[in-house]
Amino acid sequence: MKKKLLPLAFISSLIIIACEGPQGPDGAVGPQGATGATGTAGVTGPTGATGDKGDKGDPGAPGGNGANGQQGATGEKGDKGDPGTANVIYSEWFTPNSGNWQKVSDINYTYTIGEARITQEIVDRGVVLAYSRQSANSASYLLPLTLTTSSSISNYNVGMSFGSVIINFLELLEPSGQPANNLQFRYVIIPGGVQARANLDYSDFNAVAKAFGIPK
Repeated sequence: MKKKLLPLAFISSLIIIACEGPQGPDGAVGPQGATGATGTAGVTGPTGATGDKGDKGDPGAPGGNGANGQQGATGEKGDKGDPGTANVIYSEWFTPNSGNWQKVSDINYTYTIGEARITQEIVDRGVVLAYSRQSANSASYLLPLTLTTSSSISNYNVGMSFGSVIINFLELLEPSGQPANNLQFRYVIIPGGVQARANLDYSDFNAVAKAFGIPK
């Protein structure tokens, strides 16, 4: 009796089928793989159209006022200004010509200077001052002035009339004395409307010149 042999492959499959057990549990998750390289950037798209201009915003609220600064210190009080001196009349220094003295007597001479600014009101209410000196570098003296030498006593005084200033010479000792020919004179006329200076030394020409704005 002949025996039939089953093919070996068929037998093997039967063995495998017969030996397969139930499915086991899922295995643990494996570690994450490395990050791939970054891809190339895409092409930039076209610029979009400009949008419509928005409405103007409302003005902001005004800011608050800043704090006031501190008040500065009060400055010192200035000196009181002198009253106006625009109407004061004055001459330059002059030396009378000996031939212009008018003889009144053997001991009395006058020298007259025309001064059109002397009005009758100034004659009635004003004051005339006159000063004498020997040179520009010498002291000035207020008239009336008395000069004394071993042989004479000479007096110089000043007065005014309408339109004129008059310098008067009087010899008190020498019977035939005459005015000196080397004296300089200068007059200052203060109208009645110009305020007098109570504390001013009128015998000091420099002080008078400063007080009334007279060039020296």
